[in-house]
Amino acid sequence: YGWTEKAFEGPEKIGSRDVAKPPSDGPLHEYTFLKNEGLLDALRKSAFSPSNTNALSDDAVTKICRQLEFWYTDGGLSDSTDEMIKMAETLVNRSTWYRHALVDDAVALVPKVRFGKTEIRMPIVTCGGMRFQNTWLPDFIPILRPSHADLLKSRPQENIKNVVRTCLKLGINHFETARFYGTSEFQLVSALHQLMEEGEIKREDFIFQTKIPPMDPKSFLRFWKQSWTNVGEKLGYIDLCSLHCCLNVDEPMFTSLAFLEERKAEGKVRHIGFSTHAPAEKIMALINTEKFEYVNIHYHYFGSYHAEGTPSAEGRHGNAACVRRALELDMGVFNISPFDKGGKLYRPTRDVALAVGKETSPMAFAALHAWKIAGMHTVSVGVARPSDLDEVLEAARLYASPDGGEGVAKAVRARLDGL
Repeated sequence: YGWTEKAFEGPEKIGSRDVAKPPSDGPLHEYTFLKNEGLLDALRKSAFSPSNTNALSDDAVTKICRQLEFWYTDGGLSDSTDEMIKMAETLVNRSTWYRHALVDDAVALVPKVRFGKTEIRMPIVTCGGMRFQNTWLPDFIPILRPSHADLLKSRPQENIKNVVRTCLKLGINHFETARFYGTSEFQLVSALHQLMEEGEIKREDFIFQTKIPPMDPKSFLRFWKQSWTNVGEKLGYIDLCSLHCCLNVDEPMFTSLAFLEERKAEGKVRHIGFSTHAPAEKIMALINTEKFEYVNIHYHYFGSYHAEGTPSAEGRHGNAACVRRALELDMGVFNISPFDKGGKLYRPTRDVALAVGKETSPMAFAALHAWKIAGMHTVSVGVARPSDLDEVLEAARLYASPDGGEGVAKAVRARLDGL
């Protein structure tokens, strides 16, 4: 969570709490705002009281301090202790409110919406499985494939279980992976299955999605068998099975789709869609086949990703017309990577951070833009640890507010449009 280049350097402490641990031979950086003894004392008595810091993960403390450093040095708050305390309290609250809410098991913090013609009640936040696996090495090449036994005993596997537990408690019950995400598919399925075996969850408690690229029939069958070996006995069926990285309306697409339709008739697949990183005109052609129930697609306020930012047939922003067309056809619409491919918003530029302002974060704005302005149903978060959910859960809280977060989203967009 960058905010400033120097925020990636060095350690500092709040009380006895390490904010960051640098490489032993790396440069040291002392956060400027922590050199202000009067401010530091005030923060310890308010936002960084022991009860608050004990509730924060190390990752959350680091993100908060980087943002406070930005607002102190670049945001004009160096002369206002009161404003810095207010900002610190806001940031701490964003990282802790949902943790306190989890005490009440009856609370469902993430709203659900109808996912188009699938009729699935989809959480507006999806747990993406690209960042928590042991390795990206392909598990379909024997010489590279890690031992399944070793994976199940690894520390990342326990972390995946904790991520799944946290997501389900929050109401995030959609888990998305792919055949080509290294060991992600096997590890995610195993974590879900372990929690089922331990009696913590039931199969109907979650939505499982995996993806396989369209290809010639022999190759597609090979990769299907690998996915089904991971999924079949453990989960019983795949809720959402996608043609992954779909580029063209061509023979491999149609033959792969026909294969999945046969698996749907057998009850192994519930719904079929496609994911894509293609240029806009190719995505529109895929949507207009009217063969799919949902689409995983890039559409972001910041057109920083090559496939999302290509000109549309209307001469406007990349995939906006594709999203509208998918919604017209009652397809479920899933927003791929709004925080990374949507502009690396965990490390915003100075101008963007200032334009978004103090009332929310660039990442929360990206989610609100997808939901409230573009009309997309769910946004994916590549979760490596539970604290990665902090910003998007703040957006979900705004979504659940009386105006659905539209006021904040439109005000931020107007300021960004003025840059």
